[in-house]
Amino acid sequence: MVGEVQSSTRSSAGHEYLTLRDADSTLECVRFRGSIRPDEEVPPAGEVVLVVGRVDLYAPRSRYQMVVNALFRPGGIGLLSKELEALKRRLQAEGLFDAARKRPIPVAPQAIALITSRTGAVLHDVLRVLRHGAPQARLVLIHSAVQGATAPAEIVEAIGRANDLARSEARTGRGDAPSVILLARGGGSSDDLAAFNNEAVLRAIAGSELPVLSAVGHESDATLADLVADDRAGTPSIGAARLAPNLDALRRAPLELAARARGAAVASIARAAAAFDGERRALEAASPVAGLERAQERLALVADDLSRAVRGRLRLDDLQVERAATLLSALSPFGVLARGYAMVEGGDGRLVRSWRQVAVGGKIRVRLEDGELGAEVTLVERAGVGGAAVLTDVVP
Repeated sequence: MVGEVQSSTRSSAGHEYLTLRDADSTLECVRFRGSIRPDEEVPPAGEVVLVVGRVDLYAPRSRYQMVVNALFRPGGIGLLSKELEALKRRLQAEGLFDAARKRPIPVAPQAIALITSRTGAVLHDVLRVLRHGAPQARLVLIHSAVQGATAPAEIVEAIGRANDLARSEARTGRGDAPSVILLARGGGSSDDLAAFNNEAVLRAIAGSELPVLSAVGHESDATLADLVADDRAGTPSIGAARLAPNLDALRRAPLELAARARGAAVASIARAAAAFDGERRALEAASPVAGLERAQERLALVADDLSRAVRGRLRLDDLQVERAATLLSALSPFGVLARGYAMVEGGDGRLVRSWRQVAVGGKIRVRLEDGELGAEVTLVERAGVGGAAVLTDVVP
């Protein structure tokens, strides 16, 4: 059998479970661990494979499945995947995926048009979320099949009805007319979600006057409706929560915004003040007047230092002069005379330091502190022998 892989997975036990499809049907397949090579990868969705095996009844679920003994991978993708990829490229070329054409999803809308099945679990999930987060919101259910052959046409019709209702209620002045469409469906296989890859549905979403929030499948599911819609939510519950924000958070938002703005303004003013102060210091540093003032300050400091040094030097010099005068006074002959001594000069005017410089009858001059005496030598005697020079003829 040749088929396109719709889904594939490998269990922790090593068994592989595949769903193969063609244009008309799908077939569940299982490959047991013993028929899988250790290095063989799980074939991805969209790949065309050839399988050989036997059809078996899986009793616990009362369904038929194919037990695959051998799997061959000739390469390439299946026809359905090729058609889907071609549609995607065509819509992208037309600009249906462009962010510029998408509209913002309203925050806390007063009325929501929910397009889903009235019998599915999605309706109950959305109601539960809205009751908790936005009990004041009006929910308008527009029933539509969300899988099967009739689903594309019913979804297109539901989108049209939602827009007609919004226009009609807006004309009558009703304040809670729907302002957004929540297009929702639970998870499933790619065949289950095929309606949300249908070209007619995609063009109806793109042409909707109301913004459309796509909430189809699980987080891992991806449909072309997600790309065309104005925004995407991973699941229907996430989509409902997106339209029912926390009211307390909404009330706090203006205060938080004001606080952030105030903080940003204070920080901006502080930065501007710091920049101004830096510019001022730079200008002062570059100013000739400031340079002259700094030079004058340095000159005044140098003058003070010089004055202190000169005064110190003069004091030192005065002390040295005083010490020298004291020393000179102590060593001066006149100082000796003041202590009661006398100086003797010979007839030649030289100081007499020895008895050998004079002779009996010689003239000498004796200098005292307060005068002089003239004398004649009558006796010359060596010191230690006895006697001394006798002075006569004193000259006042």
